[in-house]
Amino acid sequence: MLLIKNGRVIDPKTHLDQVCDVLVEGKRVLKIAEHIVQDGAEVIDATGLVVAPGLVDIHVHFREPGQTHKEDIHTGALAAAAGGFTTVVMMANTNPTISTVDTLEEVLASAAKEKSMS
Repeated sequence: MLLIKNGRVIDPKTHLDQVCDVLVEGKRVLKIAEHIVQDGAEVIDATGLVVAPGLVDIHVHFREPGQTHKEDIHTGALAAAAGGFTTVVMMANTNPTISTVDTLEEVLASAAKEKSMS
């Protein structure tokens, strides 16, 4: 169990925007409240930080395949995660263009390696 304390919690769905605590177990948020006490929970002090659902970037240039000297799935995924993005949509400006099943399968296999590392 994880207790995130004193973060600015932003939830666009419920319009919540306040400093409070969040109790998480596994992949589920159990409770959001002004002050939570939970014995045995790992505590993270989020004072001065934002706690929010993962962000989605619908326009990324990972350049894989063909132009990995500019960016690849690995470095792009690391940058996205560091910025709070949990989902990205790659543009097809690659070489070859991601327009065939074979190329798409190659890119998905590369992306699956990143997912398994998390």
